[in-house]
Order: sequence, then structure tokens, then C-alpha cells
Amino acid sequence: MAPAILGPRILPPTVRTSSNPGTRFARFPARGSQLVVGSRRRSRNGARSSSSSSSSGASGAREEEGAGSRLAKRLGRTISERQLLRPRQRVLVAVSGGQDSVCLLHLMLELRDAWDWSVGVVNCDHRWSAPSRRASALVAQLAQSRGLDYYQAVATSSVLGEGAARTWRYGVFRRLAARHGYEAIVTAHTASDRVETLLYNLCRGTGISGLQSLTWKRWIDPVPSLSQRSAFRAEQLIESFEDPQAPGSAQPLLQPQPLALVRPLLDVTRSELRDFHRQMKMPLWPDPSNHFLDIDRNRIRHELLPYLRKHFNGGIDKSLARWAEILHGEQLYLDNLCRSILGQAESEVDGPGPGRRLDVVLLKSLPIALQRRVLKQFADNFTVTDMKSTLHMLANGETP
Repeated sequence: MAPAILGPRILPPTVRTSSNPGTRFARFPARGSQLVVGSRRRSRNGARSSSSSSSSGASGAREEEGAGSRLAKRLGRTISERQLLRPRQRVLVAVSGGQDSVCLLHLMLELRDAWDWSVGVVNCDHRWSAPSRRASALVAQLAQSRGLDYYQAVATSSVLGEGAARTWRYGVFRRLAARHGYEAIVTAHTASDRVETLLYNLCRGTGISGLQSLTWKRWIDPVPSLSQRSAFRAEQLIESFEDPQAPGSAQPLLQPQPLALVRPLLDVTRSELRDFHRQMKMPLWPDPSNHFLDIDRNRIRHELLPYLRKHFNGGIDKSLARWAEILHGEQLYLDNLCRSILGQAESEVDGPGPGRRLDVVLLKSLPIALQRRVLKQFADNFTVTDMKSTLHMLANGETP
């Protein structure tokens, strides 16, 4: 049964209902096939045609095009210098219908030809508010008008809490990437989001890994972490990698490749995107839940940060964003150092079953800060290896 989310002028979707409780999937194919002319792609419905095809009103068109091109070039430099994406990748852009994600989609499409990307769009409806259906319909219309494949996941009941919502979204990303061959998920987190996340983690209590806030690129492991795993049964995890009942699906992917989660707008503020959106006159459907003050992040955005700007530092956003970037560099160095130490301290255990052990003497010789990091990496690696082994045993009908 199709989710009741369709707006006007939307093609009837090919609906695939997940057997994994809590999610319904719908895939909207692009209208018309893609024509490839050299390195440029155009859809049969002419969705990629230039908005400046007529010379009338050229000055306004040039102003809009200039605004988009400047920010697109800046985004392209960021992606290239930080090696966030590669040419000819299959890229899935997460679009909610709000300002930041709609701008991101526009910029990614400006860069698509130069990078030869295959771009798709995914919308995750948490059902946090009634207008979310209309926002999803808007995103579907945007994807269709640009000739893009569109994927939608709708929670069968409201997803409670930001942590649960993030776990659910990442599960959606894993499944779509495994089924449709996407190599990277691109999200519209900005410098403003980075500052808000830093303050949120600081108030909760965290180490450097939390204070560095959002990072430019991270990997979503195909096997959920120990904290995420408690919410799922093993057979649901196997099913989530691949739906064997889906038309044209391959065998279940028990060991898919890690999925890149890319945030290319971390040096762009929300106000910059607001100006860009106004110049480009793009449609959007703001999420009213962004103003619910019972959500911690919203109180930081609408109450704490304005107070800090007024009474402590008018440029605190840029100051905290620089601090987050400094912490990110230090975190990368410490992670690499501890990974090297772990390679020396870890060894296999002789016996009938798989096992790993740590050299305690070497571990005790390290400063306490490195001890903690090495132990955490060891526990994380062992957890992932153990889970993959369990999935294989379950697939073969064995008892773990």
C-alpha cells in the first residue's frame, strides 16, 4: 500500500514496503530516461535546460546564476581539497524540504556534470509534524523536475528522540546504498549546525570526539554499533541489507562496503544559505519542528546562541566553528596514533573460536589518554568483527 504522501503532478511511485517494522519505502523513478551527451546528462523532459534560455530578463537571470555559481565553485573547491567525493560516484542527497537541504541539492546539481556524478534524492519522514507529508511531496516534485531518482522512507509511527531518529535514518541510508549501489550520502549540515552540536555535546558532557562536533566525512559501518544493535533482532539486520523480495534484487548483502556520510557545507553558515535561497527564489517547505522548544537543539539555536551573541561574543559562531575544526584535526591525529599502537598491542588468541587479546604491559606504559582511546578502538573493532561472524552463522542456519 502506497504511503499517503503524494502531491499534485507526482508520478505514481513504485512502492516497496519493508518487512522491517517501523519503515515504509517508496521509490519514485525519474520521468523519462537519461540521455548522455559527452559528460553532460539531460532528461527527456528537458529538466536540465538552462533557466536563461531567453534573453529577456537577462540581468536577473545572470544575478541568480552568478550567486549559484559562486557558491557552487566554493563547494567544489571544498569537496576537492578535502577529498570528500570522487568523480563518477553514485551520490544520494538527503533532502528534507527545508532551506539548507534544498540549497544543497541545487548546488550538487550545478557540480554534477563537472564531476560526472549520478545523483539521487532521499527523504526521511519521521512524522514529527503534520506538514511533513507536504514537505515530502515538495521534495518529490523537485526530484522529478530534475529527472532524479527519488527514494522516500516514512516511519509507520513517530520516531521519538533525536538519537532514535538518527539511528533510523542511518538504517535507511544503509539499505538504499546496498540495494541501489550508492557510495556516499550527502547531508546539508552547515557551520551553524556544527556550532549547535558542539554546544549540545558540551552540555551533555563529552570528550574531544564529541566536542569536535560534526565532521566533514565519516563512515557509516554496514554493521550497527553495539548501542544501535540492541533495538534490532539479528534477522531484521540481515533483511535490512537487502530485500530479497524486491524486483531485481541481488542476494542479501551480509558484508556491504562502508558508506561515506559527507557534509560539504560545514564552512557555510545558515545565513549564507538563506541569502542564496532568496536570490535563487527556490521553493521550500520549512520544518515546523525546528521551532519546537522542547527539543534541546532548538533551545540552543533560538535561546542560548542569541544570548551568547548578545552578552559575550557577537562572533561566537565563527569562534566555535574554528574551535571545532581545530579539535577535528587533533582527533584525527590521535585516532591514527592509537590505531598504530593497537596494531602492535593486539594479537590473535589461539583456540577453536576467533578471539583477540591486548598486550597489557604495552597498554600500561601509555599515558591514560591513549590507554582509553586504544581500549575503545579495540572494543569497537572486536564488536564489528563479532557481529559480522554472527550474521554469517545466522544466514547459514547455525546457532551463534
